[in-house]
Amino acid sequence: MSNREQELDTAMQQVRCIECLAKVQVRKSAWEQTSVQWTDEALDLCRERPARATGNLPRDQFVGCETLRAAVRDETVQGNLKLADRAAAS
Repeated sequence: MSNREQELDTAMQQVRCIECLAKVQVRKSAWEQTSVQWTDEALDLCRERPARATGNLPRDQFVGCETLRAAVRDETVQGNLKLADRAAAS
């Protein structure tokens, strides 16, 4: 398996929002690249997400949660969320 294939195979890791306790699955490919998978339950719990979209324009849609973004950053800095490129190297 190539390093790239190992990176792509790195499992999603759970991160919990410190505000609403919503749990999402996160894959950190690099410091600059993060993939987040929201469950229906997490979307319902998120306090920053509007109850529903207010329109069809991109600016009207939910683009993410700043509190969750901070939790992902903190988990990464603390070493609890592994970067895919580092996980592939170990």
